[in-house]
Amino acid sequence: MEQQTVRELYADALEGKYYSLILLIEFLMFEKKVLELSDSTEKLTYFLQDRFHKKMNEYLAEYESKREGDR
Repeated sequence: MEQQTVRELYADALEGKYYSLILLIEFLMFEKKVLELSDSTEKLTYFLQDRFHKKMNEYLAEYESKREGDR
């Protein structure tokens, strides 16, 4: 069975309006440059580990503020 790509997950997130997932994917692609649309979603799950939860929320809040300021 073929793994789902970040591109497919991102498209689903946009369609379903899953704002937090969209924000996470964009942050990891554009800010951290550690994720690409062609990557397997397994690469994304690495960043969803409990040990990163608190810091990732801080990063995402900062990124969201920056992103909203750019509009």
